[in-house]
Amino acid sequence: MALKESLGKRFMRMAYGVVLPYMQESLSLSFSEVGMLGTFMFLGYLLTVGLSGVLAVRWGSKAVLLVGGWSVTISLFGLAWGSSFWWVSLFMFTAGAGSALVFTPLMSLTIGWFPDKRGMVLGFLLSGAGIGMFLNGILVSSIVKQFPELGWRAVWLLFGAISLGVIVLAIQVLKNPNHTNKKDSNEEKPKWLHNKELIKIAWLYFLVGVGYLIPILYQTVYMIELGIPDNIAGGVFAIAGGPVWGMISDKIGSQRTLITALLWAIIGDIIPLMFHNVVSFIVSAVIWGSSIGGILALIQVKASHQVPQKYISAAIGFISAFYAVGQMLGPGLAGWMIEYHGGFASAYCFGALIYFMGLLLTLSLKTKNMKVASTKES
Repeated sequence: MALKESLGKRFMRMAYGVVLPYMQESLSLSFSEVGMLGTFMFLGYLLTVGLSGVLAVRWGSKAVLLVGGWSVTISLFGLAWGSSFWWVSLFMFTAGAGSALVFTPLMSLTIGWFPDKRGMVLGFLLSGAGIGMFLNGILVSSIVKQFPELGWRAVWLLFGAISLGVIVLAIQVLKNPNHTNKKDSNEEKPKWLHNKELIKIAWLYFLVGVGYLIPILYQTVYMIELGIPDNIAGGVFAIAGGPVWGMISDKIGSQRTLITALLWAIIGDIIPLMFHNVVSFIVSAVIWGSSIGGILALIQVKASHQVPQKYISAAIGFISAFYAVGQMLGPGLAGWMIEYHGGFASAYCFGALIYFMGLLLTLSLKTKNMKVASTKES
């Protein structure tokens, strides 16, 4: 059920890059405006994500998650009737805010259900992003061609309907772990600013956020610019690496696994710069895509080991605020580079550099997990 919820909410964010060429042409958007739309989405995410963990501790993860789910669903239907840059910006903002209210409580729920297999379960959960990308690549161009009068608007309508169905199912199925609402007056709350390892992890998450959306948002347009047909360009992302990286992490530790995943992400960003053909983009998508899901899961695993289990949602919300700032800045910076400083190649170089900086930061992290108290379920 958690994977379905993740898949439903990430349809919106992952579809944006594939729908982008159609929206850009229809609404006469510049590349700078396209980048700003991504920035608005993650501004909404940023303003909400830090609060989401606190609300999940106080009110329960399920309640916060459902509020976010409704926000995303309303935004999807709103995007379907977008007629201008500012109209679309409004619903991108609310979709980002809703995504934050889904994301952090969902992490807490899954870790609460499987505390000893957090790498594997977070990997499965975050694989919803990869499945969403893969399905978007297949579905979007087909939907646009199937409904020529509605075009890209039909995509948002369909995904809104899917999101609505997921919310109805979540209301019936999801349950809070018992420790979510349990209070312990003797348990000291984490002091975020005094936890040096958690701060490093937060800055690592920031860097990943900056580079994360560059291939997702611009690979389809990049391929079309190079003369690759749009039905092929929209379908090359195939991401399913999160569960594998998570299981490896549970066996050999998150530190070594995270270093390996970051190396793969760097390679994935570099390949399209070396070879301008369909095969190189497919190889890049598989390498980069299979690693990025693992990177996100592994960073959250590292963070979850820094605090008592009761406060995992708050810790993930804390580092996710850094991630959101990165995601807010990344699309705008990449769009600016594409338009004024070297085209798509410069954006991909920028992404590879960002992941290399993340690799250096990862090497400075402690190799052993901090021993923390766990709140038992009653």
